[in-house]
Amino acid sequence: MGQQEPGPEMGGDQRPASIAEKESFSSGGRRHWILLRGSWGLAVDRVFVWLTSYSLITKQYAVAQGHRYQPTLMLSTVGARSGRKRTACLPFFVVDGDWVVRGSNGGGATDPHWVHNIRRNPSVFVRYRWRSRSLKAHVAKGDERERLYEKLCGMSKTTVAYQMMCAPRELPLVVLRP
Repeated sequence: MGQQEPGPEMGGDQRPASIAEKESFSSGGRRHWILLRGSWGLAVDRVFVWLTSYSLITKQYAVAQGHRYQPTLMLSTVGARSGRKRTACLPFFVVDGDWVVRGSNGGGATDPHWVHNIRRNPSVFVRYRWRSRSLKAHVAKGDERERLYEKLCGMSKTTVAYQMMCAPRELPLVVLRP
């Protein structure tokens, strides 16, 4: 049960442009399995992650692709332009004691808003397992990124697929540390 191959419906550069195309790519072509979607789905998921540390959205994409559930955290950043608190629920990986999140944006052409926010202000709040904590975040570069990318490829089949779909942009790997 692999990733859907990018087709002509995804535009000239083969990357998903619309939300529907991102959902189709991220669900391995099984978009009909995605029940929680849109702003109401994200709101429901945020409440559920806050209360349980379990993401229904992450679960539905994992089931659609035939993968196992990936632990999910709630990341709060400060908006780069607005200065307002922005929150995203993101699957994460533990690599050498660090928490790492991928800025895939569903394989889209641009980095997700939270990556831009971290580049502007690396102080973030993370909620996981009923605890909130202040952390520092940075986008991995150079040797650190290469090392993390290799490890993530071994931990998740979707890492390579997201990098290929994101190309020519580099898939941001964001490290979260105390």
